[in-house]
Amino acid sequence: MKLLQTLLTTTAAVFIASGMAFAQSTGGGMNPGAGTGTGPGTTPGTGTTPGSTLDLPLGPPSAPQVPTPVVPEEPEDDDDPRDTPPPTIYGEEIDSENDTIYYVLDISCSMGWDSQSYTTMDGQTRRGVRIDRAKAELGRSVSGLGDNFKFNIIAYDCGTRQWQRQMVEATSGNKQSAIGWVMGLRPTGATGTGPATALALGERSNMAVVLLTDGAPNCGANGSSGHRSMIASANSQGATINVFGIAASGSYRAFCQAVAADSGGSYFDVP
Repeated sequence: MKLLQTLLTTTAAVFIASGMAFAQSTGGGMNPGAGTGTGPGTTPGTGTTPGSTLDLPLGPPSAPQVPTPVVPEEPEDDDDPRDTPPPTIYGEEIDSENDTIYYVLDISCSMGWDSQSYTTMDGQTRRGVRIDRAKAELGRSVSGLGDNFKFNIIAYDCGTRQWQRQMVEATSGNKQSAIGWVMGLRPTGATGTGPATALALGERSNMAVVLLTDGAPNCGANGSSGHRSMIASANSQGATINVFGIAASGSYRAFCQAVAADSGGSYFDVP
């Protein structure tokens, strides 16, 4: 009897020990509901660890690139006469509404006075009388005319001499011809400023006159006031008259200033 009890006790102990070992080997009793094939700390059905960024974007989305619009450049208008600098004389710009100009040059006897140093058209320094200095400046002005201009030249004492019957285009050939004509002029006679300036204004399309003179007129009209009236009456188109007084002084200078002011032009003292 005693032996039977011993065998039963031993058998129960073995059975209990075997059951505990089996439970430990299968996780039974340690983590109920486990055994799904997912390890501890994983998200069921995904196989990934929470917090993993493998499936997330690497950075914030970039803003779409908007192309910069290209603004087409406006083509330059090479034929626009306003792109051409205005003519100059004695360093002064001469404006003309329609790119026309008449040069009116006093060649009276007094223009042969008063020798001074001046610069010739080819850059040499020489001494010359008033007409020599005026011719050099006039020649430089003509040489600088843009080809969009039309021009003419009148020389005067008591009579008038006109280079062309009417204005011509400022081509290279015409400019050279005009300069050659001017360089051949010599001082003579008295001063008929009114008739010469009125002749330049008689071509109604002309809108600019450059008057080069050394003083008050003494033939062709009744006194200085008569010459001014003659010029003003001829200027029906409203051309601008700019006057350059060559060594002018006293009443001679006052006459030149008045002629310029009558047309809204300017007066300049020059040597």
